[in-house]
Amino acid sequence: MIRKNPALPDIFMLLERKESFGDYARAYGDALAKHYENNGVIVVPFMPIAFDLEFLQLISLPRELKKIGTAEGIEQPLVARQGTQLDLNRQHPFLAIFQKPEIAIYMQSQVATFNAQLRQGLSTMFPKYYSLKEANITWRLTETHQEGMHLDIFRQGAPLLPADKESHRLKLFINIDTEPRLWRISRTLPDILKNCRDQLPPALPDDVNVINNVIDRLGVLKSQPYHEIAYPGMSAVIANGETVSHEVIYGRRTVAAEFFCDKNDMLNFAQHSHLALKTWLKDGGYALAPDAAAVNAQVAHRKGSYEALMEEKRAQGS
Repeated sequence: MIRKNPALPDIFMLLERKESFGDYARAYGDALAKHYENNGVIVVPFMPIAFDLEFLQLISLPRELKKIGTAEGIEQPLVARQGTQLDLNRQHPFLAIFQKPEIAIYMQSQVATFNAQLRQGLSTMFPKYYSLKEANITWRLTETHQEGMHLDIFRQGAPLLPADKESHRLKLFINIDTEPRLWRISRTLPDILKNCRDQLPPALPDDVNVINNVIDRLGVLKSQPYHEIAYPGMSAVIANGETVSHEVIYGRRTVAAEFFCDKNDMLNFAQHSHLALKTWLKDGGYALAPDAAAVNAQVAHRKGSYEALMEEKRAQGS
C-alpha cells in the first residue's frame, strides 16, 4: 500500500482498520491531530460510511466538473416547497448533469448521506477541533492522471488575507472507486525550504500561499524524491496539501473534503503553518521579503507544475 523512499523522512501514520469512527478515536486519541499538525500523512484503511457505493462507481463526470462540490450546491434538495406545491429545483446542478429527475434525486440523496456521516466522523476523530467548519466537499468523479508534484495554491498564489492565517486546515481524500488511487508524496514545506535552498530566491515573504506558488512555478519539486501510495476503495489519506507536497498519478473517483478550525483549537499552536513559517524561513537561511505581492508577480509569467506537465505531454504527442 505504501512504498517508502529511504531518502525522505517517514511521515506516514497507517491506522489499523476499525469499523466505526468512534473506534478510531478510542484507539488513537490525540495522536491523530498531533501527527497531522506535524505535517504528517494519516492513512485510514477503511472509512466506515454507509451509502450506495455500487451506484456511485457507475457515475463519471466530465472534466469541467472535476471538482464540483457542496460549494456549488450539490447537496441541496432537488424538491422544494413553494406554498402548498412541491416543485423540482430546476437550478440544481445534478438536474443539469443527469437530466432525469429520478437519477438526480437519488444522486443527491447519496451525496447528502455520505457527507453527513463524514462531518460527524471527522468531529469524532478530531474532537479537540471544537470550531471545525466545512469549506467544501468535492465529488471528483473524473479520471485523473499525473498532475505534477505540488503544494496546494489558492487564487493564483495571491497573498493570503489576514483572516486566512487565523485558521487551521484539515483536508482528506477518500477513494470511492473499484481501483486503488495512486499518489506520490514528497517533501513537506519546511523540508523543501531547507533542502531546496539553491533553487529558491534568497528572500521569501511570510506567506504560505505565495511561497507555494513560487516553489511550483520554479519547478522545484520536479526532481525531488517521493514516496508512493496506492490506497484502495473506501480508504482515505488525511494530509494538509498546503504543507505536504503531493501528486495524483492515477485515480477515477474520490471525495475530497476541506475543513477549517480556529488555530487556537490546535493541540500545538506553535505548529500552525502560518505561525511557524517565519521559523522555517530563518532555519532555511532566507531573508524576509516585505512585499508578498511583488514576490508573487516575479514568477507570474512562469507555468505551474500541471500546466508545464501538460505542455510536455503535448510536445511528446501523448
